[in-house]
Amino acid sequence: MQQFRSMGPKGLSAYVDKHGRTPSAHLDAVCAQKDAHTTMLYWFTDLDAAVAEARRTNRPILSLRLLGRLDEELSCANSRFFRKSLYNDPAINRVLRDRFVLHWQSVRPVPKVTIDFGNGRTLVKTLTGNSTHLVLDMYGRPVDALPGLFSASIFAQLLARSLAMAAVDRRYLAAMHRRELERPVVARQAPTPRSVSASMIAPTKHVVEMPVLRNISMDVDADTKQNLELHAQVHELFSAGTSWTIEQLVDWMYRELFLMPPDDPALGLDIPDPFTTLHA
Repeated sequence: MQQFRSMGPKGLSAYVDKHGRTPSAHLDAVCAQKDAHTTMLYWFTDLDAAVAEARRTNRPILSLRLLGRLDEELSCANSRFFRKSLYNDPAINRVLRDRFVLHWQSVRPVPKVTIDFGNGRTLVKTLTGNSTHLVLDMYGRPVDALPGLFSASIFAQLLARSLAMAAVDRRYLAAMHRRELERPVVARQAPTPRSVSASMIAPTKHVVEMPVLRNISMDVDADTKQNLELHAQVHELFSAGTSWTIEQLVDWMYRELFLMPPDDPALGLDIPDPFTTLHA
């Protein structure tokens, strides 16, 4: 599949023409995304190549920074949600496909926990993690950063505003961020998720599933509210005229916003707990 992968986004089209959209490890390899058939998005994993594509197409770059890898099932929780419930949203998918060049890079491996059931069976799950979407102009310079998880409606609004920031003359970028601080994103009431609507059709099924579905919705809403507050700190950074490299921006976000210092071996998880022992 390397020949398709090396062709960039055109390689994805060439692969589909020849092999179709059937779920496969080959399609995942071409796109550099796990379960690529659900989104059909091509992701660069080399930033220089992404910048070259951005300059060729006159598009900004959406650069996902995550714990783990987007082409593996057990990446951080945020990135798994992105793959399963955000990137495949029709409106968002269209914007990602038509308006951005996509890139991802792992910040560090994602922490995992193994549960031993004592009968020869084990369960491996990710323990924690966070991710951020950097918005870069066509030259690879940061213009915005979207920290963590947002609902689909809010994420779509943020993408639209970041497109404007990527297109503006950099002399006016700080002023745009100052205006964003004065005009926060309005979190519209989300429509009832299809999963909840489907559950309500069968009353007995609804009784069993509703607590779980409600918790999922509430978690996304809570994350959205919290991450909008973190995004305000990003606006403050840019509105002050701060001009950081990508590496400096990512380090600041993980260290100061997520409280997960990338150079901390325990990733901020080694908080004393009388019931837990963390081994080096």
